[in-house]
Amino acid sequence: MFTGPDSGLLRRSNFRRRVWLPALEGNEELGWASIQPDMHFHDLRHTHKTWLIEDQVPRVLQLQRMGHKPKDTADLYSHVTQIMVDALLAALQQRWEQYGTWAWSTHRAHTELIA
Repeated sequence: MFTGPDSGLLRRSNFRRRVWLPALEGNEELGWASIQPDMHFHDLRHTHKTWLIEDQVPRVLQLQRMGHKPKDTADLYSHVTQIMVDALLAALQQRWEQYGTWAWSTHRAHTELIA
């Protein structure tokens, strides 16, 4: 997902220090506004899983997306199809078009209202 200048892998420590923290905290020198200083990288996985559930993505595709192994017989007999993938991509595209400029604080407030 994130690559270095020459398309190589990023070391976690370098990525966190050079990219992640400045993006979250903001960096006036680079012209970056603060996003959300308290956010952790792993929070992205929680958000994505929540979106998969909200968009009613089949469990077998959720497992594949999250890199999890099948846990029971129902998972073993289910398979990801192109129709499932296309529906997921359409749902993610719709989220991007609707919330592409969302603010973390607004999203968090919305989540707390429905929790």
